[in-house]
Parts: sequence; structure tokens; C-alpha cells
Amino acid sequence: MVFIAIFINLYRGSLAGDTLLYFSLALTVLGFVSWDLLSIFLSVPEQRILRFSVVKGALLIVLFLFGLSPVLRTLTEDTSSDTIWAMTVLLFCVNLAFHDYSAGNITNIRFPGSVSLNAAVLASVLLASQLDSNLSVFAFLAFSLTWFALFPIFRRYLKRISVAASAAITVVLVLVATFMFGYILRPIAMLFMFITLFITFGCPLWLIWVQRYKNEIHGPWDEARPI
Repeated sequence: MVFIAIFINLYRGSLAGDTLLYFSLALTVLGFVSWDLLSIFLSVPEQRILRFSVVKGALLIVLFLFGLSPVLRTLTEDTSSDTIWAMTVLLFCVNLAFHDYSAGNITNIRFPGSVSLNAAVLASVLLASQLDSNLSVFAFLAFSLTWFALFPIFRRYLKRISVAASAAITVVLVLVATFMFGYILRPIAMLFMFITLFITFGCPLWLIWVQRYKNEIHGPWDEARPI
């Protein structure tokens, strides 16, 4: 929701492309330093090798995106906006369905997490093609890679150390998304907050409540119990 709110503000012109670019740069540097510290705390043996490869890969991706920004901005000129929005919604649903929600994988992206990442990047490219300047396209795609590729890895590192800190970041993100959508469309913000609270608190309480109606069937297939 935070990502969608940022795109809407960028699309409407209420958020400048250079502001988003500076924010993405600051977020990436802060995340990289935190990731380095968390890796030292977790004693990851290949961290020194990963440090150089990540920096080299990040620079190559940034230069690649900067060169392709004019092409990506005009990528869907002959495609209707309704088709772009529909494909974006479908791709974000794929991103949610195949995302790797576990905390065990902290060094690379594996299947089905790779499907989720590819869907998110493709959706970001489609959204970026609706923007009106090369700088906005470049800033938005750079932010999307930070948001969908680097930030989940940082969350997994953090969750390995402190579940409370990871939960605190989740609460902060929910509040930020609600606050941002409050300025865009207040009913959507209220609906998002209601769904989040229902899934977080309502569904577990509902599951506990329906346990009283569970019927446990016993038969000869059960393991023998001592008398």
C-alpha cells in the first residue's frame, strides 16, 4: 500500500521525482549499513564476498535503469490505460501469492520468491510507463527495486534477531500507508485499516473460537495408547 500511495502521488505530481530519488538513495544506504551490521551480528561467513557483489550489482542496475528510462517511459504508449491498470493489479496479486514469507532464507531469492519479485518488477515497469518524465521513471523504478528486492531481505535478517523489531516495522508501515491514503482517498485508508486489523486480530480469535466445534474422530487407524 505504501508503494501504491507513492506511485499515486508521483502520478498526480504532488511528489517530485528527485525527492523520491533522494529518498530511495537514503533508504538504500541506511538499509545496506543495517544489513551489514545485522550480518556481522548473525555471523554470516560469506558477508565480505556479498558486500562487494551487492555494491557492484547495485551500480550496474542503477546505470541500466538510467539508460533505459526513456525507453520504459514510452513502452506502453499504444496500450490503453485500463489494460495497464488491470495487468498491474493481476501482477501484484501474483506478487502477494508467491512472496516468500519465511524468515529462513536470508542470502538469496529462490522459487517461488523469484516469481513474486519478477511480478512486482514487471508491475512497476507498467506503472512507470504512465509517468510523464524520465527522472520520475528512473526514481520510481529505483525505489521499486529497493522496496521489493532489498527490503524483504533486510526484514528477514531483522526477524532472525528480533521478532518484536520486525513487528514494530510492520505496525509503522501500516500506519504510514493509512496516513498516506488518508490524503488520497479516506474510504480506502479506512478499509485498509479494517482489513489489516481483522486479519491480524480477528482471524486468530475466530479460529480459536471455532475450535470448540471441532470433532475429533478416533478409530483403529490411531496409534496405540497405553492404558
